[in-house]
Amino acid sequence: MKLKGKIISFVIIILVISIGSITILSFIEMKRLLRDQIDKNMLNIADSFASTYEVKEYLKGNKSISSDILNDEIERARIKTNVEFIVVMDMSGTRYSHPVKSKIGEKFIGGDEQRVLKTGEQYVSTGSGTLGISVRAFAPIYDENNKQIGAVAVGMLYNKFDNEVYTKMYKFIPIIVMGLILGISGAIALSYNIKKAIFGLEPEEIALALKQKETVIENIKEGIIALDKNGCITLFNEQASKILRLKESDIGKPITDFTYESMALNVLNSAKSMTNVEIKVRPGVNIMCKYSIIRGFKNQVLGLVVTFEDLTEVRKMAEELTGIRKMAWSLRAQNHEFMNKLHTISGLIQLEEYDEVTKFINVIVENKKSITTIISDKIKNVSLAALILSKYSKCEESRISLIIDDDSKITKLPEYMTSEELVSVIGNLIENSIDAVKNDGTGEIYMKIFEEDEQMKIKIKDNGAGIPRKMVDSLYDMGTTSKEGERGFGMYIVKKIIDEAQGTISFIINNGTEWDISIPMERS
Repeated sequence: MKLKGKIISFVIIILVISIGSITILSFIEMKRLLRDQIDKNMLNIADSFASTYEVKEYLKGNKSISSDILNDEIERARIKTNVEFIVVMDMSGTRYSHPVKSKIGEKFIGGDEQRVLKTGEQYVSTGSGTLGISVRAFAPIYDENNKQIGAVAVGMLYNKFDNEVYTKMYKFIPIIVMGLILGISGAIALSYNIKKAIFGLEPEEIALALKQKETVIENIKEGIIALDKNGCITLFNEQASKILRLKESDIGKPITDFTYESMALNVLNSAKSMTNVEIKVRPGVNIMCKYSIIRGFKNQVLGLVVTFEDLTEVRKMAEELTGIRKMAWSLRAQNHEFMNKLHTISGLIQLEEYDEVTKFINVIVENKKSITTIISDKIKNVSLAALILSKYSKCEESRISLIIDDDSKITKLPEYMTSEELVSVIGNLIENSIDAVKNDGTGEIYMKIFEEDEQMKIKIKDNGAGIPRKMVDSLYDMGTTSKEGERGFGMYIVKKIIDEAQGTISFIINNGTEWDISIPMERS
């Protein structure tokens, strides 16, 4: 049987059992309550007639009250009270009233009247009489001297009592049927919603898909973490466990306990998936993440899947490729620059300006010597030196002056800051300056990097157009850019790296943009 049929059948069985049990218990309780009510009513009727003046006088032998008058009076009351009989008897059990007049003068039948005649009690019993099995209420009759002179029996046929119960129960049948109909309709709606929520799959299909996905997840090289809508871990694979050092006991804990970043919570709050986001897990370990929102059948956010890879190995290869690329770019720029200088020298020689040729060559040699000395002697980090040389060559080719302060000097990196992070900060800022200044020979970029008071200081200044005023407040937000295309990650990355290193960054807009960065050599 399919899941939908199982749900409907199960709910119907529960409804039938529960409503049936309630109906039976209600019937038993109603029968008891109705019996108690009828018993009380019949006792009240019997007690009322037992205290009637005419009945007492008739039993005492008052000849002014005839048997017919007494019986007719009692019959009128019996019809009004809807009982089967009202019988007045003397102490010997002889009837003085009865619905069937021929029974008057005969002995009361049933044997249950002896108790009232002997003890004078009021009670209700069940017995068989001339009209059949009936429920009877007995009450003693006393004269003015408090001497018992007879008794009154009020009865209702037993089948009439059952009919009274059934009549009242029949009123509940439409409600019971309506409850069953609503319950079955609810079961059908519930099964439909459950099937829709699990995308129409049967339990066996869900189990198979789950096992298949578990196998796939455990055998891929990327780390995978599933989060609920509150950002707590619900699932992770072996690779994620290795990178983030997760254990089974960490399931249910917030993802922010294992990274320095709250990007997952930002993605959950915005309900927008993101790709290629770099996160620093711990010092020396960065991961590249992709955030994919999990949605339900009503398009509500159920959680988040984060896939990521360790950038350590990737960066090793990237460094090799980048080094080759920078070398090729530098060689191309230098070749282009060298050809321009050769053309200039050739022109001066053809013009026979030999003194100018000598001066021109001396200036070139001096400039090259200056930049080479600064980079090779004062910048001890190879990656940073390669970056500066590459940017210097690019600026020369673009007719932009890159001025590196002679006092620049770096012997070591700040604690918890890698070469890649420092290169990313300086590279992004210089690249932004290159985009900002003019390439007509008037563009200038100034750079100084040095150590002072246990801080690494970076100053970069250009004479470009400056940062647009509308972008100042959102400059460090992801996606903020004044350029076309999928850009706007540079300053976001720069700010994130500096914040993680417990540094500060500020800028001044005055005939261009001036950046001041300070990073402690040792983190507190």
